[in-house]
Amino acid sequence: MRKLGRRLLIALSCMAVVLLVGLLCLYRASQQAPEFYKEALTRKPTAVRDEGQQFERQALALHNQLASSGAWEVRFTQDEINGWLATELPAKFPRALPPGIMDPRIAIVGDELHLAVHYRRGRVDTVVSLAGEISLTTQPNEIAVRIDQARAGILPVPLGSLIQEITERAARSNVQLRWTEVKGAPVALYRLPLVEDDSKKRVMLDQLRLTDRQLVIGGRTIEPSSHEESGGNVAAQDAESETRQR
Repeated sequence: MRKLGRRLLIALSCMAVVLLVGLLCLYRASQQAPEFYKEALTRKPTAVRDEGQQFERQALALHNQLASSGAWEVRFTQDEINGWLATELPAKFPRALPPGIMDPRIAIVGDELHLAVHYRRGRVDTVVSLAGEISLTTQPNEIAVRIDQARAGILPVPLGSLIQEITERAARSNVQLRWTEVKGAPVALYRLPLVEDDSKKRVMLDQLRLTDRQLVIGGRTIEPSSHEESGGNVAAQDAESETRQR
């Protein structure tokens, strides 16, 4: 009996050690951030500030283009977007990010978008990262964001719970999302308003793509008389399928 009790204690001790080692490995894995995120956080403050200001100038130029009828295009580099996220976002929109989410940064790799944030809620303190694609659908001004993977550190995050949290947080911010699926991956759909301002000019997006570490956005601003005449065409577009076939 003593030998049996001793063996049981040894077995339980070994199981406890394995469990502790496993938990330690899981914790360490959850603390590992993507390389692009670590690099973005260590950039020189002066360079980050200059890039954020360049983003602001680009955004102002876009605003001025939208006020005039005709075609327009703007390109934001990865560094300009990260500079704005690091400096202008917390300074000008301190309540834009949901509680528990800090220091968002992106990376554009080919036609893929990578996003990472520092996530802290309760005892959870990790870096959550997403990877996917962004594009326009066949619906006017509708943006599709496909989520291919989500991770906490290097650990996979169940997409079902992530989608639910994204939807709830978006709803609290008065952002209405719809969800569909493409090739087994969840896709968030969001439609931008068609009318720019009180002038009733219609803003139509024609391109939204990622290339060469840049986000390219292009479209047209249409006078009221023009888009009223083309109302039938817009209604016809609404009946098309939700996502473009890539």
